[in-house]
Formats: sequence, C-alpha cells, structure tokens
Amino acid sequence: MDHTAAPLEAAPAGRLLYLAEHLTDLHAAADLPWLAGRVEFLGEQAVGALLTVLAMPDERGAFRPVRSSAPRTTAARDLWAALGIDALATNSHAAAAFVRAEHAARPDAVDVRDLFPAADASAVAPRAIVAPLLYNRELVGVALFVAQPDDLAESIAGILASHAAVAAAQLRQRDEERRLHSVDARLWVPDEQFLLAQFRREVNRARRYRRQLGLALLRVENEAEIRARFGAFFTDHLLRRIGSQLSASVRDSDVLGALDGAYAVIHCETPLAGTQLSAERLRDAVIDMVAHRFPEAPPVEISVHAVAFPASAATVEDLVGQLTGTSAQRLAS
Repeated sequence: MDHTAAPLEAAPAGRLLYLAEHLTDLHAAADLPWLAGRVEFLGEQAVGALLTVLAMPDERGAFRPVRSSAPRTTAARDLWAALGIDALATNSHAAAAFVRAEHAARPDAVDVRDLFPAADASAVAPRAIVAPLLYNRELVGVALFVAQPDDLAESIAGILASHAAVAAAQLRQRDEERRLHSVDARLWVPDEQFLLAQFRREVNRARRYRRQLGLALLRVENEAEIRARFGAFFTDHLLRRIGSQLSASVRDSDVLGALDGAYAVIHCETPLAGTQLSAERLRDAVIDMVAHRFPEAPPVEISVHAVAFPASAATVEDLVGQLTGTSAQRLAS
C-alpha cells in the first residue's frame, strides 16, 4: 500500500478534495486488513486522527479491531496499546458508544476516557469521533478516530465511514458467496457452518433493532425406510431434490441451510407462529413435489419444528438446542 502521497492541504476544500481522490481505493479492497489500513491512512490525513481503528462485529456481536496490513507509526502503536484496543471485544463502554452511534446513524463526538476508562488519561487524546459503518441501514462496522472533533472532521469521518461500509459489505458478500459453494453433500443446501453463522448475525440484528426472528427445522423422518427400500443412490437424489424445492420456495429474505442433518430455514422478522406456519407450507410443497416426481417412493414424512427470538430463547445456543437437542455448551465452543 502506498502511503507516500503528497502532504494534505490545510484548507478545508483541500482536505475534502484529497479524500475524494482516494475514496475509490476503498471499494477495491482485497480484504479487511487492506481496508483497515486504508481507512487508517485516510483518517490520519483527512480527519486529522492520531489513531484510527476499524472495528467489526463478530458472529456474536462483539466488536473486534481489524488488524491493518499497513505499517503504523510508533506513536499510533503506543496509543493503540495505551487504550487497550486489543481488548475491545470485552469493552462494554466502547460497545455501548458504538451502538449509540449506530442508532443515531451519524458520527458522534465522545470522550476517549468514557470509551476506555482503564486507559492512562495522560497518554491519550481527550476526544474522539465514532462513525458507524452503515450499509442498507445495517451496521457492518465502526470507525473510531482519536481526533479533536469539529464540524469538518465529523463530516469527513461520516463520508469515509459510508464508503468504508460499502467496501466492508462487498467483502462480506464475496465471502458469503464463497461459503455458498460449501454445501452439505447429503442435502445439497448450504452447510451447517454457513447456516449458524447467518443465524448468529440475524439474532444480533434482531436484538439490536428489537425485532423477531424465527428458525424452523424440517426433517425427513422416514429417510431410513426409504434408504432401506430404494438404496443410497435413489435416497440421496431424493434429498437433493427436496433441497432444490426448498431453495425455490423460501422467501428472498429467508436463509436456507443444513442443521443437525436436517433442513433449516431462518425466517427474518417473523414471530414463532408465522415461522411455524411458513415451515408447514414449505413441508406441504415438498410433499407435493415428491408425490409428483417420485411416485414409486412411499409418501415422505417431514416433521416441522420452530423456535423464535426472543419468544423461545434469547441466545443462538439455546434456540438451536431447543430445535435439535444439541448441547448449548458444544455450540458455544
């Protein structure tokens, strides 16, 4: 990464022009460390930050700093250590400020010591700007600029954060598309790892926005009987056709995947009763398809079970455990 650009002009117009000339680089980000490095560089040059930190929520909603692929100055490294950025995931003060900025949907000036109360007050700048990275009204990350806030700095931080949000969303979408190629070989739908990662993300979003979220499990109960009578080749083909039927039948906003050897569907913004009803309709569509395309097979028996956040449970582990009987401790590990 080239950090040898010309010195930034002092005039506000020069700072904005400088930012505009470099924003397109963000959209070409190859990975999150590359994006973090570029955001740090532009934060220093255009916002005037002593330290810029790009933080992203993990699958459990905890904010973690993205390690930059670019070299950081000694002063910035010292400030990183003084603030305890490496412990950001367990810093409830910073997390609360990040969520407030998300709800406000704009950059927010904060006291650094409110974010990092354990930091040495003499070693840090007194003020900072927290800018939420929002894409389609969803939080994809936060940019923290340790800088003296003013109207121009906050405006530039907001512009930089909006572009970083688009770049981060593009990277996440690309990763998810790659994950979609990892399918459950038996059911021919995205595998359990993908399904659980998506479910954690949707539960975190439902919790932040106080929305409901459903998860349904559809299991072929007489698979063993079909396999014994018709063999592995026929049964595997049947299960894959069921997966294809479910893929064609779920709503665009819902997520299909494998869970505990069965088909699972995440029903976004749907209460428990709606999730159960929708899953039963999916089951009926599958039964009709099997009866039409596989008349030689016995009627397929599909059980349907549903849970919902927050009505059934408040954590991913408990919700999945209720559906599958899986140990919450095993899922949490």
